Amino acid sequence: MARGAVLAQARHPPHPRSRGRRAQGDPGRNPRRRGEALRREETFESTALVSAIGQLNDPSRARFKGEEDFKGTILHSALWSSDIKLDGKHVAVIGTGATSMQLVPSIAGRVASVAVYQRSAQWARPVKGYADPISEGARWLLAHLPFYVQWYRFNMFWRYGDGLLPFLRKDPAWPHPERAVNKGNDRHRQELTDFILSELQGRPDLIEKCVPTYPPYGKRILLDNNWFKTLTRPNVELVTDAIDHFDRGGIVTADGRHRPADVIVVATGFKVTEMAARLNISGRDGKNLRQAWANDNPTAFLGLTVPDFPNFFCMLGPNSGPAHGGSVIFQSECQSRYIAACLAEMIEHDVAAIDVRPDVLDDYVRKVDTEHETMIWTHPGMSTYYRNSSGRVFSAMPWRFVDYWRMTHDPDLGQYRLTKA
Repeated sequence: MARGAVLAQARHPPHPRSRGRRAQGDPGRNPRRRGEALRREETFESTALVSAIGQLNDPSRARFKGEEDFKGTILHSALWSSDIKLDGKHVAVIGTGATSMQLVPSIAGRVASVAVYQRSAQWARPVKGYADPISEGARWLLAHLPFYVQWYRFNMFWRYGDGLLPFLRKDPAWPHPERAVNKGNDRHRQELTDFILSELQGRPDLIEKCVPTYPPYGKRILLDNNWFKTLTRPNVELVTDAIDHFDRGGIVTADGRHRPADVIVVATGFKVTEMAARLNISGRDGKNLRQAWANDNPTAFLGLTVPDFPNFFCMLGPNSGPAHGGSVIFQSECQSRYIAACLAEMIEHDVAAIDVRPDVLDDYVRKVDTEHETMIWTHPGMSTYYRNSSGRVFSAMPWRFVDYWRMTHDPDLGQYRLTKA
């Protein structure tokens, strides 16, 4: 069973109407007591277990030869601390994903230098007014005008969500699959390329490094945060040579060049395939979730439920991550409603436990995989954290948001094995 939580998976699990016992010795707000609570094991009972840790929560810090010799500070970007001193320092940032695009422009003006180590170039979409505050007038409209909030949200979802999805679908008749997946996608490529060229005027060395070779949106699309402009600063260097090793004072690349560093930030993402499996969750007959999700291949019906794990739900689980835009908040709303509706159905029909039927999950996974074969994330020759070591897209959702809303709106207990109370 999971430490700190008990999955309701006994032969005669408690009825949903029953109340679970709260853990004893709640540390409350006292920091000392909070630390003591972290050092002891607690057990509590619950009818259902919901993992809401999502996918991007367990840092995956790349390791490098010689890092034990480095005398400065090394940290993963997810473990950032406000007491890190950067002013006047030489900083190295490894990675050019979303975190790096946010971090580097925010520190470049107050450090001695930033060396950014890039494995592959990223497409970044310009968004006018990205960092602008919401005006007083807009705030009034959001607070007082009937249906304005709903219209505003719909507009955002269509522009940056479902309206974009057709441009990510493969066209078998498209003659240039090496650069795009369809005509509209190719137009997006040209627009994004033109933006990069305009931002990096006079820097052909950077242009060569910054224009990606894969179709746009093939990886997580990023929002420009003055990223390209920051790369042109005299104290910023974009390094594309592979890292050979760390030494006492910095990083040495494969070409033998040494670059000094006082602080090294490793922005290399997360252990995406683990998800809730890292919580050591046990289900029916002692089956462990890590076993069920072996070989970097987690699967779950609607991204939420797994056979042989009664009353267990994993929010933002496999194949429910928004990849074509949209919002994790919307996914959370859909999934929260589904979980609550399942529990209500159990109460109304005197059911103690449910777990999805294996055939239902298998059919769902086949549909997910079939749909992904038509989408950009299975484009050949392209790597993305959406895919596992076998090339299967396990993280991203292939559906429109309106489709997922419909799928999760009303649970069908006929898709589950039921344990009567």
